[in-house]
Amino acid sequence: MHVTPPPPPASGDDGNRPGHGDDPHAYLPHQHWGDLPPLGPRLNVRIPDDLSELDDDVAAYRAELRSQRRRERIDRLVPGLRNRRDRLHRHDRLHWLDRVDRRGEPAGRAGGRPRHTSGAAVALLLIVLAALGAMVPLILAHPRPLAPQGAVPLASTTTLPGTVGGLLPEVTLNTARTSRSATDLRPALIVLLPVACECPDAVHEIVGQTREGTPIPTYLVAPWIDDPSLDRLVRQPDAAARLAVGYSDPGSSLARLYRADPRQPTLLLVAADGRLVQSPRTFTVGDRLEGWLGALPGR
Repeated sequence: MHVTPPPPPASGDDGNRPGHGDDPHAYLPHQHWGDLPPLGPRLNVRIPDDLSELDDDVAAYRAELRSQRRRERIDRLVPGLRNRRDRLHRHDRLHWLDRVDRRGEPAGRAGGRPRHTSGAAVALLLIVLAALGAMVPLILAHPRPLAPQGAVPLASTTTLPGTVGGLLPEVTLNTARTSRSATDLRPALIVLLPVACECPDAVHEIVGQTREGTPIPTYLVAPWIDDPSLDRLVRQPDAAARLAVGYSDPGSSLARLYRADPRQPTLLLVAADGRLVQSPRTFTVGDRLEGWLGALPGR
């Protein structure tokens, strides 16, 4: 604001000139500029001779912008993560920054934690989630071997094993990792395979029909150990496609007891209480099993 000082009183003017008494503000008293009160707070402004002296300030400003953008990205990816982390570690962070200030060292060299680790944490979290998502189809595609053992007690019967109404014999069946009694396979469709069976089409049709309606747990049993055809029939998409579990019967006990066909798969239908529901049946490609499988209780 610019103020023009009034002229000094004329010589001989005693202040009683006409009109002066009527307007006390007609003339302002004479003042020097140094006597005027300041208009605002004093600012300590230094204008550098070389703009390069502002490089540190510009770098700090840009670092703050990058930090703000990182925080915004974290809030978009994982809402609330930064706030929770800030609440959990606020005390540690303040203690660390206080130690840095006392040492007079840069924050990145003070021997504490890096200032920005959230980006790596979010990336690691996304990688773990992607890995778990990739494993889900494999887990779902793998067959569930059995109903829980002991869910239904074994039937008490005097019927001999090997006949309808009788229990399966307590024969130990093996896989590459474990062993199991044949009496534990219930309810089930047990497929007794011939030696070195090259029958993917038959296995594919059998497994497909057991999945129609209420699925029936299906087991492929080879008559001897390390049968190379068993693993292929379990895994191949044009055979069981991992919808059946493979076992080996080292002594061919089941094949002998149920007089399995030496060239075609032989089927055993077992109820949840361990009884043989139907007479053993030889399967050939093109057979339909709806009526035969329908004898299984609960089917």
